Amino acid sequence: MENYFKFVDTNREDFQKLMVENAYRCNAAGRQFMAERVNIVKPRQVNLDAETLRYAEEIGGLRPGDTFKYPNAQGGISKAVVCSLYDLPKNMVNPYLYCFSGFLTAPLFAMEILRFYAKSTRRALPFLTSGKEGNKGVFKKLFYRSSGLIRKTEYDTYTALMAQITGKDYAYRNYFPSNDDDSEGNLIEIYNFAVSQGLKEVTFVICSGNPFYDKRLLAEWMWQLKQEKFAAVKVNLVLAHCPIFLPKTSKVVIPEAKISEIYLGYIAACLGPLKKDTIRLNGVTKSTAPERYVMPKVFSADWEKFRDIIVNYSNMGWPNYQEILYGIPHEEAVSNIILSDLFARNSYTPEEYDEGIKNLIEDYLNFIGGSFQKQCKFKQWLLNTPDKRYFE
Repeated sequence: MENYFKFVDTNREDFQKLMVENAYRCNAAGRQFMAERVNIVKPRQVNLDAETLRYAEEIGGLRPGDTFKYPNAQGGISKAVVCSLYDLPKNMVNPYLYCFSGFLTAPLFAMEILRFYAKSTRRALPFLTSGKEGNKGVFKKLFYRSSGLIRKTEYDTYTALMAQITGKDYAYRNYFPSNDDDSEGNLIEIYNFAVSQGLKEVTFVICSGNPFYDKRLLAEWMWQLKQEKFAAVKVNLVLAHCPIFLPKTSKVVIPEAKISEIYLGYIAACLGPLKKDTIRLNGVTKSTAPERYVMPKVFSADWEKFRDIIVNYSNMGWPNYQEILYGIPHEEAVSNIILSDLFARNSYTPEEYDEGIKNLIEDYLNFIGGSFQKQCKFKQWLLNTPDKRYFE
């Protein structure tokens, strides 16, 4: 951390005095306290080699064909299925395309699922999204605006981005206000939607846009779905793995589509918790309060490969990731998170985000032949789009 103070208008000693005054908090209030008192005077160089990037996808992501059986709230056994964007399982019960996680490229991945599912089945998946701004204030200036393509909340933004491609009728058909901004809260939101529809069984086709999130997401949701509060509707999980997407373009691209402070923050937030408070599928655990199942390759991973990411770029994470993985003292871990948070807040502007996502949507629309214009039925429009895949 010492080397990074050349980018900050506060020296290390004064920074630590502020941390003491802040009581070493790294929740939303603690991060805001420090953000109001410490400024980043210039960005730091952000690098990630291709080998580590691919290894992060291997450890955090899952492969099409992976399946996991787990106890459900109905007293039986459910199966979570992993697939590609282009090969969803057949015969899903009441499927909904669920797009969330904060990655602002996620609606483009969701569109690929929607297009190719229609081509395979001649049916259009209904669209769901949820999630607030979240991320401890990193995105406060992005979402807390009265104008702009990206604003208000994650679910408002995702719906608006989808509407740019599909039109409002499809994108807003199942729109509902979302109150929760963590993974458990999002599961509860969409479960309550299924209850409101009078369903007894539902399949959520999960599209996060995030190549590194698969294991954390399934590990937490499979564990939660055995709880009694999910007993009224049987929930089936189909996770569509979203590949790494780093477009080679001279146009401005959003931080989730390039190696950036925020991109590394997502990797840290996805990988960091995987060894924390785990329980095996057979019920064996050393944790007094398990939060997620043990996932393949997690405990045998070379975690030293991720030390720099998790220690220096955890702008969305918690200190116990560093403590568990690397034995870093608590106060030092909190200081690392606060410094990473400050860099992330100052690494983008809302205008750059808007311009970047507009360019990406324009490129995608050029690829599929334009947005839906109601000259034909929506399903027919999907069938008429090119058979070529946007994400290879």
